[in-house]
Amino acid sequence: MDLPGIGPRLRERLKEHYGDEKKALQAVWEGDVPGLCRVLSERQALQLVQHARARQFDVSREEFLATDEALRIYSLIISRLAEFAHTDYARLKIGTLFPSSSRELIEENRIVASRSLQAARRMAGQGIEEQLRSLRPLRERAPSRIRERALVASSPEDFQRLKSRGLDRLIDLHLAESPQELLALAQSYSLVSLVGEDIGDAEGVERAESLEEWYLVPEAVLGFYKENMETLLAAAKAAAKLQAAGLEDFLHWDDLFSLIGSLGEEGDPEGERLSTLAARLKGCLEKAAAAANEELKSRIEQSSLTLEGTDLLQVMSRGEGIRELFELQMKGIFSGVAEEAKERAREELDLKGSEGVWLDEIFPSSVCYPLELDQGALRSFEQELRGRVEERGLRAKRELARSLAGERGRAEELVRHMMEFDYAYALGSFALEEGLSFPEIVEETCLCFQGGRNLFLRQPEEVSYCLGGGAGEPGERVALLSGVNSGGKTSLLDLISQIAILAQMGLPVPAESCRICLFEQLYYFSKSRGTLSAGAFETAMRKFAVVENEKRKLVLADELESITEPGASARIIACMLDELNRRRSAAVFVSHLAEDVLRFTESSVRVDGIEAEGLDENNCLVVCRSPRYNYLAKSTPELILDRLARTTKGREKEFYARLLGRFR
Repeated sequence: MDLPGIGPRLRERLKEHYGDEKKALQAVWEGDVPGLCRVLSERQALQLVQHARARQFDVSREEFLATDEALRIYSLIISRLAEFAHTDYARLKIGTLFPSSSRELIEENRIVASRSLQAARRMAGQGIEEQLRSLRPLRERAPSRIRERALVASSPEDFQRLKSRGLDRLIDLHLAESPQELLALAQSYSLVSLVGEDIGDAEGVERAESLEEWYLVPEAVLGFYKENMETLLAAAKAAAKLQAAGLEDFLHWDDLFSLIGSLGEEGDPEGERLSTLAARLKGCLEKAAAAANEELKSRIEQSSLTLEGTDLLQVMSRGEGIRELFELQMKGIFSGVAEEAKERAREELDLKGSEGVWLDEIFPSSVCYPLELDQGALRSFEQELRGRVEERGLRAKRELARSLAGERGRAEELVRHMMEFDYAYALGSFALEEGLSFPEIVEETCLCFQGGRNLFLRQPEEVSYCLGGGAGEPGERVALLSGVNSGGKTSLLDLISQIAILAQMGLPVPAESCRICLFEQLYYFSKSRGTLSAGAFETAMRKFAVVENEKRKLVLADELESITEPGASARIIACMLDELNRRRSAAVFVSHLAEDVLRFTESSVRVDGIEAEGLDENNCLVVCRSPRYNYLAKSTPELILDRLARTTKGREKEFYARLLGRFR
């Protein structure tokens, strides 16, 4: 397959990104714009997908949008549509839509758009937009290296097998061939998992029950889900809303939704308590020891040591010192203060069960001043707490990782599905908000609509118009449009082009009802600025000559008479209209030379008019925006003069009044 704008280097990058050329081509055919944008620019990706789509149906966007003005209207429609997308995926996919003359492509898009409109109606007010805005393409990041645990192999063979799997990039990997080596490693980590034969029993060492990644390094599995947790939770909630609305059936996804939901659940309360305890332990005990020392100092200062005669004889006969006698008399005070300190620490730390026993080892039992904590016992208690936290957390991680290990494909499918829904939902929401309706596509050349509304105006008035109508409608396919300045002639051309482009994209159009044939080309010539030079005039004529081909086309032109002097312009326009009539095409030409053009036409050309009906109380023109058929409307300069005469004063007012009198 020929890929436009894709050289050998980009082809290789696409193959590398998708795995092989076949998968890369499949991504192009399926319109994976976000995936392609990881390798290509957004413009290249859109162009590539459009090219593939057009080739599939043997059409092209450029063929239908035959002029810059037609392309501009199309671009504005795409931009307006993209405003309803909540994800980059939907926005980019909207950019792959284009109008064509392929009935098959149009019908395919109509089916999607029809379902999208139904979905938008069903989901209105359900708040699914919040979830859709949280969707992102799933990201892949290497999990953070695990520092608090280690894997230990008991043989060189087991060590090499673990290393060949790349586990050493995620967690410390060691070889221990003796109980002493294993014990030394156990003292350096919160938990050690032993792989291979048992080489001894050491605290903090577990025998690996599985060699699967979910067991040895569950973080490697959970990292993907944690990284994408917000998107996965949003996708699951959005899917639940679609199911509740009866739009889709996700019953077979319940197990995955439950697992995804567990990602966002609050942590283990007991594990959190243990983590908090380990973090606060040292500071709390040191604070308790400091308070105990203040209390001891106060009580000792208020105490006195009394030696009786028997005490002196005991010291002299047994060799016991005064210190022993002091400790004996102060033991009660010291024990009371120490117990009070331990009780305060026990309550403040919220110790449970046997945890309080550690305080007896950390606080000294013999009389001393100042009271000092046993730092070794304190470190041992901290290590035990961290080990328990790690053990509890690891158990939960393993359980969840084991369940999620084989679910990555389904998780990716879920997110893709919901992003695809956002694309469809954007189409439906656009149609719903703008009040669009699907046109009737017919064989005979025509474009007729009732209650049309220009999408680019804030408060558009409804307009009805017809080219090549059926029973009760004017049958001419080619028309000249005359009328008052600022009456809406150019806006009508814009509306006609919007209807034609949307209809031939397979989307609903901004009208209450519409009948349209499939045009092969749309030509929209915008208003020229002043009379052209000889060279520019020749260039313009070459541009207009393309309407001479045999393809059925819709041609819109805004005041072409400005390309040269009025007499020549009228002849040129008349010739173009006759050519279009002969080739089963439809056209609307806005012109102030309608009477002159009609003198030179040789075929049936209708003249329609948009006429001002007068001035309102604010001296604004009152205009009926829907053209009157077979009616030559004037620019009504007398109404402009009337407005000037009403809104000015003095001599200026008198001047406008005299001018106005010449028209009456």
